[in-house]
Amino acid sequence: MAFQDELLAPLIEDEQSMISMLSTNFDQRNQEVIKTFVEVSDFPTIARLENVGFQKGREFSKGSKRFVRYSCDRYDFVRLMAETKMAEYLDMNEWTFNFDSAKRRAGLCNYTDKEISISRYMVDIHSMDETLQVVLHEVAHAIAGKKAGHTKKWLQVAKSIGYKNEEFTGTEIAVETATWIGVCPSGHRHYRYRKPAKMLSCAICKPGFDARNLIRWRHRDEVLPNYQS
Repeated sequence: MAFQDELLAPLIEDEQSMISMLSTNFDQRNQEVIKTFVEVSDFPTIARLENVGFQKGREFSKGSKRFVRYSCDRYDFVRLMAETKMAEYLDMNEWTFNFDSAKRRAGLCNYTDKEISISRYMVDIHSMDETLQVVLHEVAHAIAGKKAGHTKKWLQVAKSIGYKNEEFTGTEIAVETATWIGVCPSGHRHYRYRKPAKMLSCAICKPGFDARNLIRWRHRDEVLPNYQS
């Protein structure tokens, strides 16, 4: 066997060690993609790689031997975690997992299509554990049913499967991705994906419109050190 990633080679015999390494790597953003290759006939190693989220790539020859490439990125690993957790509580013949492009929420439980999805933007800025919490939040919705909403029944189900009752909203995503950033005289920041067409004042300073608390908007690419800039 040959490995392109020195982190993976010592751990290849133990799936839990590989999972721990991948989680730490993606949390610390050491490498965007972990890559390796293995002989096509090494079925035990191939099985372990696929069990922890690695995706099969192209085959190639080296001398008289035939190899296959494998890689795992942040989204591959999150999909593995999500589908593994979903399989513990849901019928995966009916339910599916996917990523979406939402910026104003972290996750969604679609009862009609029986699909749980989470925002790619959320995955980009949160840790693996935080991302798993979003998955558990949505899995609990699937178990409790649409009518349960965010009632005590839903919360009881959520906590029973490991949910810590942490709240993730579109605010965290907006801080990292919103195109327009506004600042009031007191320094409170506001985020919009489109530039507001009318003047807005800071509701944190005072509810309702107040010209003394006007928000000044700048594009994300511009420097915005303070209100006077």
